[in-house]
Amino acid sequence: MILLKEIIIECPDCEGTGLYVGLAERKGAAVVCHTCKGTGKTKYHYNDFTGRKKKENVVRVFAQSCGYVHTAEDYVGSNETIAFSKGGCTYEEWLNGAEPKPVKDLYCPYIWDNRGTGNEPRKRCAEGIKGFGYISNCQFFSDKASCWVEYETLKNN
Repeated sequence: MILLKEIIIECPDCEGTGLYVGLAERKGAAVVCHTCKGTGKTKYHYNDFTGRKKKENVVRVFAQSCGYVHTAEDYVGSNETIAFSKGGCTYEEWLNGAEPKPVKDLYCPYIWDNRGTGNEPRKRCAEGIKGFGYISNCQFFSDKASCWVEYETLKNN
């Protein structure tokens, strides 16, 4: 049984005023804050941190989803294979400090290391997307294996 501690904090929704002003309240109107019922305060429940806990049933850890579904098992479809086992790292490796690797069969370096327009991780990323296009429409996406080769060469220099 987990025992939660409780403290009284300023209501984050009304900033302690007890009143809420949103899109529907105009010209000086406000409504009583639904979260704190007008008191300006609310209860916050927490547990003291005693160390990182283990997560049951986790086999593989990935750094991020990049907008895709991930699984601990490789995916073998009729037209493609996605080697999830080559990306991420095992849970034990992660617990020991390993950095999860990208799933190169699933996404490209631009998706993995997206630092925004003008800071593309590869020379041809901006050209492939052409302005404000979608990454999934990149003309080089089907050739992401060579994009990974260039990305890792640039990263290691």
